[in-house]
Amino acid sequence: MQQGAAIITAMLVVTLASIVVSGLFWREHVTVRSVENRLAMSQSRWIERAALDWAKVILRADLRSGPVDHLGEPWAIPVVETRLDETVTAGAKLDEGARNAVLAGRITDAQSLFNLNALAAGAGQASDVHMAALRKLLTTVGRPESMAELIGRRVMQSMPVMTEGKTIPATRLPITRVADLLDINGIDPTLVTSLEPFVTVLPRGTPVNINTAPAEVIAALVPSLDLAGARRFVARRERTFYRTLEQAANDMDSRPVLNPTLLAVGSSFFSVTGVIRYERVESQSETLLERTNDRVEVLWQLRR
Repeated sequence: MQQGAAIITAMLVVTLASIVVSGLFWREHVTVRSVENRLAMSQSRWIERAALDWAKVILRADLRSGPVDHLGEPWAIPVVETRLDETVTAGAKLDEGARNAVLAGRITDAQSLFNLNALAAGAGQASDVHMAALRKLLTTVGRPESMAELIGRRVMQSMPVMTEGKTIPATRLPITRVADLLDINGIDPTLVTSLEPFVTVLPRGTPVNINTAPAEVIAALVPSLDLAGARRFVARRERTFYRTLEQAANDMDSRPVLNPTLLAVGSSFFSVTGVIRYERVESQSETLLERTNDRVEVLWQLRR
C-alpha cells in the first residue's frame, strides 16, 4: 500500500512539474512574441517615417516645376503593394517564410474636396459663396440643402470673433474631421456618409483645385454648371490639365466665369495614406501635409 502511495505521489510530482514547466515555456513564448511584435512595430514606424520623407521630397520637387497641380504628376501615382527588402528595413532580415512584408500607399490632393472651414469668411462672418456651394452640393448628393445652415453655424462657433476691437474666443472646439459633424443636432450618420467623399476639413479656408476635384464638387462650386456638365468636364480633364481658371472655363459648357475664391489650379495641402504589413503587425496611417515655400510639414497623423 505504501508502495502504491509512493507511485501516486511520484506521478503527482511529475504532473505538477510538467504543469510548472509548461507554464514557464508558455510565458517565455508569450514574452518572445511580445518582444517580436514590439520590434516589428518599431520597424514599421521606421518604414513609415521613410515613406513620409519620400512623400515630402516628391512634393517639394513638384513645387519647383510650377504652381499647378494635377493628376498626371508623379505625386499622384499610387504605390502598389511592394515587397520590402533589407535595404528599406535597415538590414532587418526578411526571409522567404515571412508572412507579410509589404508597403502600399498614395498621396492625394486634400484640396480636391470642399473645405468646410472655408465656410467662415472671417471677422465672425460666413462666406455666402461657400454656403451657396454647400447647399448645391447637399442637393447633388440627395440631402436637404437646409443642412448647410447647421454645418455653417457649427463652423462659425469654432472661430474667434472680432467686435469693437476685441477678440471674443470661439465657443466650441474646431472641427478637425468630417466625422465631427455628428456632434451637430440634426446631423445623422447617413448625411455624413453622403458628404465624406466630397468634403474635408483643413486648418484654414482654401479654394478647391479644379485639376483634381470630382465632378460633384465642381458642379457645386460653379453655379451655372449641372452635374452632367461637370462630368463632361472631368472626362475632358483626363486628357489634359489647366494652368489657369480661364483655360478650365473654356472646357466647360457655356464657358462660365470661375470664382478664384472658390477654385484654383494648385494646392498646398496633401494627404498621405498608407499601409505597412511587417511580420504579424499591420499599421495603417493617414497624414496631412502642408507645402509652403519649398517646405513640407506634417500637420497631423492618424494611425489605425
